[in-house]
Amino acid sequence: MNGEKRIILLKNSLQLLKYCYHYFDGTLSNHLVKIIPFNHPLTPLDLEDLRKELHRRPDEERDITLVCLGMELSSRAWVEEYNRARPINKLHVIELRTDQKYGGFIKHEPLVASVSVERSGEKLNIEVTDVFSPSIIQRLNMEQGVFRATIDDWRAVVDCIMVDTNYNGDIFNVALTDIPERKQDYVEGKYEVDAPPKGTTIAIKVIDMLDEESIITKVV
Repeated sequence: MNGEKRIILLKNSLQLLKYCYHYFDGTLSNHLVKIIPFNHPLTPLDLEDLRKELHRRPDEERDITLVCLGMELSSRAWVEEYNRARPINKLHVIELRTDQKYGGFIKHEPLVASVSVERSGEKLNIEVTDVFSPSIIQRLNMEQGVFRATIDDWRAVVDCIMVDTNYNGDIFNVALTDIPERKQDYVEGKYEVDAPPKGTTIAIKVIDMLDEESIITKVV
């Protein structure tokens, strides 16, 4: 084979390699790997993009490993439903905050929430006064470099709040849910519910935008 033919063959091979991996970021064992940008959690939109990419690769039979920093609740359900219907191209998620094998290099600090509860006659007045998410602050600091992130309103980091007015310490039975209709809207943070009998334990579950949650219990 002369030099010109070898150059043409090499160019064709490189173009094929570029086509094969322009979406994926490499391989892990026998899996294709896609790294989700760390400026947002894994979302259903990311997963739909992956589905479209696999449709363009009808002969691809390898499983996919997704590497992310946080994932939305809806994404977890999306992956479970997808894997049930797929004999090939199953999805595996490495969530770097919690993965025991690959996530050890990231220090994880839990979500912290401050809540006050007052009994007023037949009602309970519940107020979430502050929420601090170390995971979200860490991510924002990664994006902003030398500038430390600040959050003026704690509600900006909260995805939803739920209340169980008779918590047994095991199963969380939702009596009240505050989920904003639009992503740009905030939770209320203040709630009034019917008061349970005295001595009952209530629980307030706060979930942030990275699917981190904290359960605060109060005996009322």
